[in-house]
Amino acid sequence: MTKSDAEKWNQRYQSAGHNLSKPRPFLAEQIGRLPKNGLGLDVAMGLGHNADLLSRHGLTMIGVDISERALYKVRYAYPAVQPVLCDLPEINFAPVSFDVILNFWFLERDLFPAYHKWLKPGGFLFFETMRQNQEEQTSQINPGYFLKPGELLQVFGDWNILIYDENVEARVRGEDKLAVQLLVQKPF
Repeated sequence: MTKSDAEKWNQRYQSAGHNLSKPRPFLAEQIGRLPKNGLGLDVAMGLGHNADLLSRHGLTMIGVDISERALYKVRYAYPAVQPVLCDLPEINFAPVSFDVILNFWFLERDLFPAYHKWLKPGGFLFFETMRQNQEEQTSQINPGYFLKPGELLQVFGDWNILIYDENVEARVRGEDKLAVQLLVQKPF
């Protein structure tokens, strides 16, 4: 990402009514599968609602984001979450550090190998983001932000797939979009 990306996200988080203003239902519905202690990572955390949910569940949460404004809000709203300012994918953690990794509404394919490296055996990866729809190609959203059909299965298919759905309906910037939800567990 670039400085202009950071400025764009700072402006977005400065305004009221950001559409990702509560924990993702997909995460809340599956929280019972997760450990009640350990270390979690929320990638492109935004306002920290998902990280806070897992923090209240018992995990120590680190959240990374490019937006200083979002991290400022997280520090005050969710003091148990450890915010880290970062231009993804320019970050590195020790191998097998995390029990849970969250990747909601963000796509940086260069992080896929890092998720393999950072997640502990038996750890969980949540993924939810937009996917390509072959029937509709007129979006104003950069096509690089869309997963290809089956893409996550190619990358994480050798892990224990707990949930995989490529046909989740979502509203993004006023447009109806298809999204993918994935919950996988790294083999022991």
